[in-house]
Amino acid sequence: MPLPRSKDDGTGGAPVLNLLSARVKLFDVEEFDKPYTRTRKRDGAEFTFDPCFEVTVEIVNDGKDGADNGTTFFEKFKYKNAKKDKTGEWSNKQNSKLGALTEVVKTGYFEDDSIADLDASDLEGFEMLCRVKPSKNPDTGAIVGSTIDWETMQPVPTPVAEPVAANTAAWVTEEEAAFDDIPF
Repeated sequence: MPLPRSKDDGTGGAPVLNLLSARVKLFDVEEFDKPYTRTRKRDGAEFTFDPCFEVTVEIVNDGKDGADNGTTFFEKFKYKNAKKDKTGEWSNKQNSKLGALTEVVKTGYFEDDSIADLDASDLEGFEMLCRVKPSKNPDTGAIVGSTIDWETMQPVPTPVAEPVAANTAAWVTEEEAAFDDIPF
């Protein structure tokens, strides 16, 4: 008897999300300020990655029915190299995913040199609003998980306090108080 068919979706178990406006939280932040190497456990293959912030992203509010709340996935915010051959200096570029995140965390960062550089402690526990979309393998086009759409990142709005009603009785003049005695 033949065994049942099983199709591999290529995600490796990573969640595939498509959320137009989600509130996300970053945690387990790790910064690499120079290229680093990782070894894959299953076969010992080594890979070298560009400097970046590696983070775990949690969906705090999926902006829908809450079915995806609590879902987590991994994300990288990469530094850019001044030269295509990667022999130049690595930097946080303004028009990049890391640059957009930096602007959300530290508003005015690229215009004001007095603002301190972004570090892992700035991102740990940070919440923002963004679109979460399916992530594709650049070589094959296969969907392999989820990623933050960097062009949609924005800070969580600060709640506006409702105005407190003033005690109107304290502002009543004597003349206005005289009208209170008139029966209607």
